[in-house]
Amino acid sequence: MEVPSKSQKMLTDEQQAAFVAMRNLLLDLPEADRRYNALKQSKSGTVISTDIARYLDKRYAKQPPKGKERDLAPGWDLAWRYARDRLNREIENRGPRKRIRFMSGGWGAGKTFALRNEPTVAPCLIWDGTLGDLNWAVKMIDLTLKHKWQVEVVYVFRDLELALYGAIQRKKEVGRGVPLEELPSNHRTVQQAVLALTELYRGVPSVSFLFLHNLGVAGIEARTPEIDLIDLEKNGALHYFPRHEYYYTHAAKKLDHGVA
Repeated sequence: MEVPSKSQKMLTDEQQAAFVAMRNLLLDLPEADRRYNALKQSKSGTVISTDIARYLDKRYAKQPPKGKERDLAPGWDLAWRYARDRLNREIENRGPRKRIRFMSGGWGAGKTFALRNEPTVAPCLIWDGTLGDLNWAVKMIDLTLKHKWQVEVVYVFRDLELALYGAIQRKKEVGRGVPLEELPSNHRTVQQAVLALTELYRGVPSVSFLFLHNLGVAGIEARTPEIDLIDLEKNGALHYFPRHEYYYTHAAKKLDHGVA
């Protein structure tokens, strides 16, 4: 793994110290892996994500004061480098493991919530991300197939209103937010990438797809029904068109100003 010598962002002295500490950790991969595996969210290293890797920055890991966000800047570049490197290493060293799951869904889709009641055979390894970068997704799926994994892609759809409020709730509860104005574009990009993947891997026996609709909101438990692919495709009931992105981007601006 290539570890940058300096941050791409302008940092304060306190942030720079956090960057150096996390960089030094990543230069010792066995220790970084041990620390990552000890994080509760990683489920002993079976769940890999950039969001979890951010907790390798001890400063980020501290619960922020109420109303304050966690500081992403020091570990911004380092976290995704570690997560992607860790995923590559796990894929290439499959051992007796057989099944890998790639989670997909836009910001605030509630991927973890949607899978609370396991709908399929539990995988041995999970990548928890948006899967919105199509080129990277294809590269990773092809790598898993090369190493004889059974691949499951799980896409979680959530109505944009619920996703926006879900993102706001997460910011309040865990201090990790996303730019609300970019959320509609993120959801449409992810959906387009997943639809492209279904075309690319149609008929490949080692690749399966599961589409879920997250209907839950804070305080209300809801079932997570499966979605037929036709409802996500063009002219389907849950397909995002450019007009959706345009409308909800403008709506998010008003919502963002209202909760700022």
